[in-house]
Amino acid sequence: MLHYGRYFEPFSRASGSSRDFQEQPGTNWVPWSADAGIHPTNAVRGGTDSDGSEIYIGRASHCGHMLPAKVIPIRRVAYVSYDGIEYSKPHFEVLCGLGYTWVPNNGEDLPKGAVLSGTSNYGEPFYIGRAHHDGSITPGRINRKDRCVYVPFGGYEHAHSTYEILVDTKRHQKQSVGGHWQQAHIKGAVPAGALLAGYDSDGSDIYLGRVYRYGMVLPAKVMPRKKMCHVGDEGLEFEVAEYEALCNANVSWVPFRGVIPMNAVVCGEDRIGGKMYFGRGRYEGSLTPGKVIEDQKLLKIPYNFKEIPLREFDILVDNSNPSTQCIRSLDWQKGSSKSTVPKGAVLAGHDTDGSPIYLARVMFEGNQLPAKVIPRRGLCRTSHSGKAIEVASYEALCNAPVSWVPFRGTIPAKAIVCGRTLWGETVYFGRGHYKGSLTPGKVLEHQKVLKIPYDWNEFTVRDFEILVEY
Repeated sequence: MLHYGRYFEPFSRASGSSRDFQEQPGTNWVPWSADAGIHPTNAVRGGTDSDGSEIYIGRASHCGHMLPAKVIPIRRVAYVSYDGIEYSKPHFEVLCGLGYTWVPNNGEDLPKGAVLSGTSNYGEPFYIGRAHHDGSITPGRINRKDRCVYVPFGGYEHAHSTYEILVDTKRHQKQSVGGHWQQAHIKGAVPAGALLAGYDSDGSDIYLGRVYRYGMVLPAKVMPRKKMCHVGDEGLEFEVAEYEALCNANVSWVPFRGVIPMNAVVCGEDRIGGKMYFGRGRYEGSLTPGKVIEDQKLLKIPYNFKEIPLREFDILVDNSNPSTQCIRSLDWQKGSSKSTVPKGAVLAGHDTDGSPIYLARVMFEGNQLPAKVIPRRGLCRTSHSGKAIEVASYEALCNAPVSWVPFRGTIPAKAIVCGRTLWGETVYFGRGHYKGSLTPGKVLEHQKVLKIPYDWNEFTVRDFEILVEY
């Protein structure tokens, strides 16, 4: 789509009262022009044009106003709009920096951290928004009074009531789960601290992302090895170039139990206003993230050009905001196989000679696993990949209101979580009878069996008990 600006006005740093407003702390606007060549480092992306050209966030002066601008480096020009007309600008400024993100807005409430581009010549603040228009994602000027965003496109100014607003996550009151959403591109590296969500069928890593598509914010799977980012919508899988990665967040994946947890991380809303959450599920050898729709209570993942529905899945929750008292804060006390068991440690069973076995957890090669502590023999053992592993130090579960209940094919709602595997799968505590012993071990939901350390091997037990809170 070619743009035909009606007017071509030079930029002036002394163009009137629009330059007199107080800048937001930490906002970095870098001067640029059509003659400057490559755009500045860390320029903030604003979207894509209908021909696929990248658009960056800028601002430019126009008749005493400081207006948000869409900067298209391939054309070495920026565009603003005002009073129904699109104007091209050869001199402008580009917003640079990290930690900016886009959030849906209805025009009523201005989110904390909304980025200010400038003001009108009579003092009205202008914020930066973006909307879908004619095959593009185009940034423009938010008019709070009109509850819409005005975007320049094709020589004219177009109003959209469905849009996103640019915010600085360092100041955003809804900064996500202790972390932030960082803009990224499939041609570049995955941002530092990005959340690993699973793995593809070939074993390559998949990270969690989100993308903006036709007025919605949707979960996405980011595959660095393939330089791809895929999203599912209306039954199909789509490839996108730009995404936002969730970085340095205090979150975890928990099994879905039929009810959306109160601390589930919200992604956005669907076309009829229902909430969407982040989920992940197993399909054809992969562990793939996708969207959980509140009223449907199922996961939909993008896979092989389709959107696949799954009824067994995990959902992403915010650890910094516990949802219920279903699982109380547990007392884990450090111990060693060479010292006495911590006071109040939970008794898990007995060895073949009748000596008591206590319950513990350990870290091994990135996995948090159940362990058995046998004080009489001065040992602590866990199991992994078919073998029993002896460890020196552990954490014992102490003074916990728990009980053992028979496993009936599904993980109970109040099952005690031990931790996560290296791939993020939830691990539970189980125990079962084996060769005259009652031995604790690990239960992985997708396997639905108990695996225990015994002698120097890992054995599978299919008739077992699982630890729950009472």
